[in-house]
Amino acid sequence: MKAVFYAPAALARFADILEYTIQSFGEAQADAYTARLAARIEALAAGTGPRARRCEFLMQGVRDASGLTYCREGSHFLILREKPDTLEVVEILHGRMNLDEHLERLATEGHHSGPCP
Repeated sequence: MKAVFYAPAALARFADILEYTIQSFGEAQADAYTARLAARIEALAAGTGPRARRCEFLMQGVRDASGLTYCREGSHFLILREKPDTLEVVEILHGRMNLDEHLERLATEGHHSGPCP
């Protein structure tokens, strides 16, 4: 199993998703949804379930996504950077966000991740 690391933006987004879902749908739904996100990340790190796809498939106009991949879970896209021994969760984007804009930014900026909490 690969080690999982979260970029600060992904950790912040995870917290935002939890807070929004609690306020909109209640604590039980928030717990269930964030557990689904976490389970998908764990499955990707373990190499089970559907594999992540290259972000170029999502981008209309930007060809180089600097090794970023994605996997959809519920309403969100898990944006990842995979290496042989690690899986970095770079960002978590809602499907209604401007994915091109965010992916272009992520492809051009550096990432500083921390270990899985």
